[in-house]
Amino acid sequence: MNRIKALLLCATCLTLAPTTAALAAADAAADPSATLEEVVVTAQKREQNLQKVPLSVTAVTAATLKQAGVTDMRGIATLTPSLSVVQTIGPVNQSYRIRGMGSDANIPTFEPDVALFVDGVYMPRSGLSVDDLVDISRVEVLEGPQSTLYGKNATAGVINVVTTPPSSHWEGSLEGSLSMLDSSLNAPVYRIAGTVSGPLNDKVRVRLTGVSYNQGDSYKNLVPGAPDANNLHRYSLRGQLDWDLSADTLLRLVVARSQLYNTRSNDADNLYYTFPPSANNAYRLDSLLGPRFGLGICPDNDPNNRVICTTSPWRNSAHNNLASATLTKRFDAGTLTSITAFSNYWVRDTNGDIAQVLLPVLSYDDTQKGKNFSQEIRFTSPGGEKLEWLAGGYYEHAKFNRGAEGERPTFVIGDAGPFVPLPAPLSTFRVGVPGDQGFLNSDISSNYIGLFGQLTYHFNDKFTLTGGLRGQSESKKATQDNSYVISPATPNLPLGPCGAFPVNLITVSLSPTGLPRCPGVPVNAKFKHTSSYLTWNITGEYHLDPKTMFYARVARGAKSFGYNLGFGNAPASVRPFKHEFVMDYELGVKTTQLDGRARLSAALFRSDLKNYQNAGFVGLQFLVNNAEKVIAQGFEATGELALGHGLTASGGVNYVDAHYDEYTGGSCYFGRAANNGNGGCNLAGERLPLTPNWRTNLGLQYKHALKSGELYSRVDWTWQSSMLANTNLDPRSRQDAYSLVNLRLGAKMESGLDVALWANNVFDKSYTQADYVSNLFGANDPAFQRYLGRSREFGVTVRKNF
Repeated sequence: MNRIKALLLCATCLTLAPTTAALAAADAAADPSATLEEVVVTAQKREQNLQKVPLSVTAVTAATLKQAGVTDMRGIATLTPSLSVVQTIGPVNQSYRIRGMGSDANIPTFEPDVALFVDGVYMPRSGLSVDDLVDISRVEVLEGPQSTLYGKNATAGVINVVTTPPSSHWEGSLEGSLSMLDSSLNAPVYRIAGTVSGPLNDKVRVRLTGVSYNQGDSYKNLVPGAPDANNLHRYSLRGQLDWDLSADTLLRLVVARSQLYNTRSNDADNLYYTFPPSANNAYRLDSLLGPRFGLGICPDNDPNNRVICTTSPWRNSAHNNLASATLTKRFDAGTLTSITAFSNYWVRDTNGDIAQVLLPVLSYDDTQKGKNFSQEIRFTSPGGEKLEWLAGGYYEHAKFNRGAEGERPTFVIGDAGPFVPLPAPLSTFRVGVPGDQGFLNSDISSNYIGLFGQLTYHFNDKFTLTGGLRGQSESKKATQDNSYVISPATPNLPLGPCGAFPVNLITVSLSPTGLPRCPGVPVNAKFKHTSSYLTWNITGEYHLDPKTMFYARVARGAKSFGYNLGFGNAPASVRPFKHEFVMDYELGVKTTQLDGRARLSAALFRSDLKNYQNAGFVGLQFLVNNAEKVIAQGFEATGELALGHGLTASGGVNYVDAHYDEYTGGSCYFGRAANNGNGGCNLAGERLPLTPNWRTNLGLQYKHALKSGELYSRVDWTWQSSMLANTNLDPRSRQDAYSLVNLRLGAKMESGLDVALWANNVFDKSYTQADYVSNLFGANDPAFQRYLGRSREFGVTVRKNF
């Protein structure tokens, strides 16, 4: 295995040679035929040249996806400096941030700030939808609020994924990748993807796409007899049918399924805590209690080396189903588009050592399922006329359940529960008695309707004004029905309010404060609310000449209200959180120069957010509340340059200063004294978590013609400045600035054969995506559950087009 690893790594590093030679030989002005291809996007729900869209958009085309070897959204983030991706315990727990704004990945009822659409269909859970980017035409990243055309949950931006449509002639491809993930275990990775497309007759065309991904264990588990961790097994299937109902009417039907199976993915690398707080291993819980249960102390306490100690790694299972129908009808007056979609998903995450203490203290079984139905109808003018217009409506019904509807317990106390010492003021309590069970069951349903329109008036060749308005209303109903079955009271334990049972970890984690907590009686909380509001945008364009456009944009965006329906003893009064509103101001310029060999987009922006929805880890639960005011301001620029002789450069830079301008109800990190009078912290002036000031990327692509094909190579470099990786702003979770480098070398033959050697994260940089504090048994010296970014991976990909 080590010999294969060395050979693949050496071969992949040869990508530096042709790129360096190309840089030395290229003459930036010597090849007038080298021009950049036009990029067409649908950011404003009509086809437009990217450089003519008066807002900040980054578009990654199919050609770039292949050249850079991008197969998931984390790869898109390496090419888009304004976008970052955070993934925790599994692919479903994935969230996006644009310009520093985003939601926490671990809260399923926390709706996103970045809306994800696939072929115009809104995706409620992102991880199962696009974690294998195969057969994609382009990915559009729209920066800034897009609430007028895209509705709720687009206060930070939108990601549009556009798949490749069925072809008018038969074609296909088969691709296989073999790689190795260079972690504490050398994990083999196998990926197979295939596509076939063509006409069934002169009116009907089909496209079938499938991908299978299998990764071996990459984290070494030091507990004897326990399985290693962080493998991944998934597949995705997608079928499309285009039916020409008439010369001007197209019906597109899509069915898709993604499934995650037999997977132990994304265990955190822990920093183990001590009790009482001390650096002395003699006080660690695994040392204190391990011998009682035949376990020893974990010999590794480095949270960055991908070596763990757990008796039970995470297990993940999930599936997602999607069906949609898109009808497009062209009239002389414009185009009618109808998109009808239905999706459902199911997720189950289990862990026999949820406390991550190397002891049988508490097991966890979390089941989630959801359904979504949506209908959009819009009518769009042909485009190019003096007054362009767009009008439409959107309806969505969503349902979500967490807790398997009480069929099985969410929490079960293990054998070590009674022996765990708790610090003051919890020292009179107990974690619980073996067999104590807690049942989490919550439901939420919503109905959303929006009516929207946009007008664009071209005063002359120089000046254009666009205005859009959306009226929307949403109603939500939610219930929380928690219950538990616990053992009879034992001596020296305080009794609960019913006078018959001990207060333990189960009752604390599943009993909202102030509600009944009697055995066998559900803890019920009900919520219901309806709200209506307006969002809008106004944009002015000034065209200096056909190559250069300046624009100014003002937009009001909004994000839906919601409820904290997870476990924890928060009272019902603090579980609702309000709408989030944003006023965004943007000044930008787009220009194409050097006879089409160079294009640049740059923008200054400022977002003033009111009631920004922010998540913190409080006690035993994640809680979302509202920061009164957040300001995010900065600038971004992206560009491409055809240098000639087959060499192309692309890159971008994003700077954002995102901070709480007013936040009286923030969460304190453990060890920080409360200062707001309510047990929390005033975080005014603090930077937002998971938000570096700077993110940059640079890509160099080189192509050299061969007699029977072409040779190509690519280098991608990304860098970001430091950030706090913990939502509670714990300074111990500081991630310093770091760089990542990806390399690729390939040869594409006229026969359709394409072979590439590649390496991602070449220098094997270890970096933190997110930190979560495990404060169950310690306060001033907490443990960290650290979710690391992907380690170095190198491999070979073979593709055959036919």
